[in-house]
Amino acid sequence: MLAAALVLTGCASVTPVENQETDSAPPPSSSLVPPANSAEWASEAFGTFDEYTSSGTGELRVELPAEVAKARSGIIDIAYDGGAPLTLWSEDSAGALGMILLDTSIEGYTADPTSFNGQTMWWAANEPPSALLVEADGAWEVTVRPIDSAPQLPESGTGYGAYLYDGPGGAFTGVKPDTGVGMSMTEYRSGADGIGGGETPYEAVSEQRRDADFRGELAAGPSLIFVSQRGEWELDLP
Repeated sequence: MLAAALVLTGCASVTPVENQETDSAPPPSSSLVPPANSAEWASEAFGTFDEYTSSGTGELRVELPAEVAKARSGIIDIAYDGGAPLTLWSEDSAGALGMILLDTSIEGYTADPTSFNGQTMWWAANEPPSALLVEADGAWEVTVRPIDSAPQLPESGTGYGAYLYDGPGGAFTGVKPDTGVGMSMTEYRSGADGIGGGETPYEAVSEQRRDADFRGELAAGPSLIFVSQRGEWELDLP
């Protein structure tokens, strides 16, 4: 539901990827009462940490700081320019691998599969990553940052992005000029509907590949919205 010289910031180490194998408890009742705004809610629901950036070329294993690995979810900004699609995997503390949320194997989701500039995230229902495994053949930069750093959901944008939402919820419509792929919006929230801690996604909209216009319905905030579309998009929000 998106790869030589190596430059790192922070204190984590990076080693080449070798011999990879591909392979929750409910929150306390107090977390089921949403805070006053989505940034506060996101900090409590997903955890927070200092932004961390790593850059390099080709296949590498990027160790994440301990504070990142303790967060239930986080945003990953990816910039890539290479000769083949980039794939990003997470590795948890037990060494288990999983493809990052929304499949960052970007070949089927970008106009040019050898470049990418967008976002993904790891899902709170899974074990948080202690490392990221980059599979690529070109230069890349990865920045990991907390969910509470996401901006508010705008009425227009381009490509993949994570946003916070404080709105009242309700029906919305939108348009995307690029009809080569579908438009997906996934909402993560907690509240009276029984979804706790933000770990259960709600598909707000998922349209057919040819549809320029789309519609859906958002639950009331605070929540996290992940938009997945390779081109420009516009929203008429409630």
